[in-house]
Amino acid sequence: MAKRCAKSLATTTKREQASASRAAWPSADPPVADHTTIPFGARFWRLWRPVWRLRHKANGLLFPVLLLFWVLLLISPYIVINRLAAWAEHTPISAETVAQRDTLKVSQQDGRTAWDPKSLFRDSEGRFLDYKIPAIDWTIWFYLSLFGYYCAFFAAQKTDRGRAESLVMAQAWVVTSWIAYPIFALLPADIDLRWQLNMEQMTPLYQFLFKAFHTLDEPFNAWPCLHIAQSFVMASALARWWLQRNWTVAVWLLWPAWLGLCVSVMTTKQHFIWDTITGTLLGIGVWAWLMRPGYRHIDAVADDALPLAKLG
Repeated sequence: MAKRCAKSLATTTKREQASASRAAWPSADPPVADHTTIPFGARFWRLWRPVWRLRHKANGLLFPVLLLFWVLLLISPYIVINRLAAWAEHTPISAETVAQRDTLKVSQQDGRTAWDPKSLFRDSEGRFLDYKIPAIDWTIWFYLSLFGYYCAFFAAQKTDRGRAESLVMAQAWVVTSWIAYPIFALLPADIDLRWQLNMEQMTPLYQFLFKAFHTLDEPFNAWPCLHIAQSFVMASALARWWLQRNWTVAVWLLWPAWLGLCVSVMTTKQHFIWDTITGTLLGIGVWAWLMRPGYRHIDAVADDALPLAKLG
């Protein structure tokens, strides 16, 4: 009996202490949520502060511009890694190897390749499936559509909630890139597919587009394909914001267009099959790890409880 009374007294004391603790917080200023309850995707980096402080400038239009610029700056090492891989010393492939191109059985890669991704996929006669995929010049429009996704930030609502959602996408975009960079640097692969493009039979416009792109982007940074991974991150955010505006038809068109982009990385001879698979897995993985939990957290809290403390 005495034990039950003591236990009851202890329980009552704990309840009174909890009530007193809650009463100590004014109703207009609730306690800050435990940082550990905020998912990683919604823990915004302090480096966004300069952009965040200007979020109301130009009627809110300056924020997406500056955010895009800041993201592009953070992912700029792509170019450095791409150039370093291309500049590495190597022995050119032999004339005998070049002469066997049409068999589709002999790899055209040189000594700069650490591992050949296309070696995983051959047909019953030993021909590389990557070489068997046709080169289709007009699919470069799907390939170039990646840069249209860069404008996704402008689709977010011009409120702090919408801007917080933009930061979720921005961080996922950067993380996606930096997951791939060590692989690009440590396991370079010469994307030996461009010889299959029949440039002479293309129209002047397509010749210009392919030559310009080849000048800017060396045939490295193969897998995972960031063209696919990054575009998935942006497309998933864009679909969210369009649905908020009830643009359902636009979302229905968005995903077939994205699938066209996925196919185009192979038909423009920019990537291997393996790159496409790993790029898709990377994009979906970052969405599941960062974006989905981040957006769920933002959806679950009130405006005054958004995780914006680090932004000042």
